[in-house]
Amino acid sequence: MKRIFLFVCFLLVAPLLAKPLISVFTDDKTYLKIPAAIDAYCSSLEDAGYVVSLHAENWKNPEMLRTVLKENAKNATLEGAVFIGDIPIPMIRDAQHLTSAFKIDQERFSDMTRITVPSDRYYDDLDLVFDFIAQDEENPLLFYYSLSERSPQYIQKDFYSGRIFPPVHDDSKYDMIARYLTRVAEQKKHPEVLDTVMTFTGHGYHSEALNAWENHTLMLKEQFPALFLPGGQIRNFYHAMSTDMKAIMLDEMQNSGLDMAIFHAHGGTEAQYLIGYPRARTATQNIEEVKRFVRSKLRTAERRGSYEETKAYYLNNYDIPEHWFDNTFDKDVVLEDSLYAARLDIFSSDVQGISPQPEVIFFDQCFNGQFFKENYISGTYVFGEGNTVTGIANSVNVRQDIWANELLELLRFGAPVGTWHLSRNYLESHIIGDPTFHFAKPARSSLNRTYRRLLRSDDPGLRNYAVYQMAKDRGLQAEADLIRIYHTDLSANVRLQALKSLAQLRTPAFREILKVSVNDPSELIRRVSVNWMGKIGETMYFPYLIDCMYNDISDRVTFSAKTELDLILPNKDIDAYLDAFKETMKDRPERIAEIERRKDRSVNWLYEDIITGMKDRSQTAARRISKLRTLRNYNFSEGIPALLETALDDTEDPLVRIACIESLGWFVMNPAYEEIAAALRPLEQDPLEDVRAQAVKSIKRLEAGPNHVITP
Repeated sequence: MKRIFLFVCFLLVAPLLAKPLISVFTDDKTYLKIPAAIDAYCSSLEDAGYVVSLHAENWKNPEMLRTVLKENAKNATLEGAVFIGDIPIPMIRDAQHLTSAFKIDQERFSDMTRITVPSDRYYDDLDLVFDFIAQDEENPLLFYYSLSERSPQYIQKDFYSGRIFPPVHDDSKYDMIARYLTRVAEQKKHPEVLDTVMTFTGHGYHSEALNAWENHTLMLKEQFPALFLPGGQIRNFYHAMSTDMKAIMLDEMQNSGLDMAIFHAHGGTEAQYLIGYPRARTATQNIEEVKRFVRSKLRTAERRGSYEETKAYYLNNYDIPEHWFDNTFDKDVVLEDSLYAARLDIFSSDVQGISPQPEVIFFDQCFNGQFFKENYISGTYVFGEGNTVTGIANSVNVRQDIWANELLELLRFGAPVGTWHLSRNYLESHIIGDPTFHFAKPARSSLNRTYRRLLRSDDPGLRNYAVYQMAKDRGLQAEADLIRIYHTDLSANVRLQALKSLAQLRTPAFREILKVSVNDPSELIRRVSVNWMGKIGETMYFPYLIDCMYNDISDRVTFSAKTELDLILPNKDIDAYLDAFKETMKDRPERIAEIERRKDRSVNWLYEDIITGMKDRSQTAARRISKLRTLRNYNFSEGIPALLETALDDTEDPLVRIACIESLGWFVMNPAYEEIAAALRPLEQDPLEDVRAQAVKSIKRLEAGPNHVITP
């Protein structure tokens, strides 16, 4: 099939180069099936002021598309790419540091779909370099790649992208795509004002800390002030408001005036997990809930072949009467339990029966955007019988409650969803549907002003965007301005943007300002500041973490303070701080005892469990690696020497050495990151190719800094 170009003259005619380019890709079969719908969609892009190139071909592999994208990026102002139909899906491994939460043992599982991340960063970040592994034998659309050591070790997208790929794999997908494209082409003619929003926060998302939910609502008010005024509407739902939340949400999603819905919750490929089991109010209800819980665990254990062990565990550890296990596999009981669970959550089958109305849905949930699987739930919303144009969803698990709404206010200024998504530099985050969709543009505001003008705006949304742009443009030269903005701006969003930008610099000034930001009025800023203190690992943070641990009103902050405090308690210079603490707390012996217990436990965990386990050559490499990889999440500064010693020892098992080198790459916020990189540099000449490659990757990571500083 020949490649088709609409308006091929855009490559030749200079005046058109001033207009942004959208490259639309489809497979030849999809184009032959529904040419009118695809052409109508392309025409709607033209009407919106874009130059459009349409490429229809039998795409043999992702490299073919990437070659075209590189050419388009050279010859025009490429703003975005749209992938319609059966476009090859890159599946990425060896790049877990480019995700927010995906950390899996790649050697443990044989299922490649389980250990890789479906990611269109292969297409929209052209600087990344990948090594081809294989094409999937069962699903020929899947192509497995490894992130190469020759690649940058961070994401910086060149343009945005979106997938128009329905949640069905039979021939009905063509009609589904055609209906969607025809509907969207019409909807784009009449952009709506973003004046009605619904948000939902599910169980476990904030660890049931209402302070965090309150902070989330206050930050939304800064981002979308008109929603809180007459003429606007925002409806914020919390999972504990009702035991019938599923029915409420399904009704809300069919509200004809709803413009955008935001879900902050746990999720699966085909499910949005809304509420937990309702709280029992009587002893009988408590017993029934325990029975239901145990039955669920036993059924899972039966599928995994561990029924007897699991049953013994609950009998021995919780003194559960054995007759509570009766009827676990009775068909009527299984059905009753299934129906009970189904009332708690939304499934793809539920969405198929409604008409979703919000034009944009943000799925801040795990796996909702696993677009290579049938019935993936974000696709069920977008390509269903409603008005939804665009979904933002994750193809694997995602770390939650990490400022997911950052810069979301760009949408109220009429920016395309894709423009906002440029700031989402994670492998797993994807736009499902049309990435060019935008709401109506306000008459008097413009994102095109210089950031210097925007910084003077009364609108915190514009100031937030200005700080983001200033940090990108000026880097280290912006440090003094960022510090001033943090100390003076009334907006929590702007202050957090300034802090995030300072974190990217990793300077002493950033490490000092955390002593102030840890007491910020914003719960999210305090929590992020505490997390950074642990990642930095300096003993000077001891009194600040102690203060948060005992005095902060947010359970999320106090929990984080305990976790991060444990990382610095083994530090060699901790004793002076402990002595000062004991003097201050001499009339609170229970607190002194608690911190001493925490120190003993933390020291034993690091030295007796992690480091001893890592160095024990009598154990298998897999077991040793399992121990040392703990340091990827828990960045003990005192663990660095042991990791380096093992990494540099050429008598060690190569697999253990490589795991140590990779783990050192996670210490990107530690003040010793330059020294770690220098210590690893001789390994770039190591005789073992895999050791050399991992050393290059870790050095690049340490030098460049984290892919995303909120989730380093």
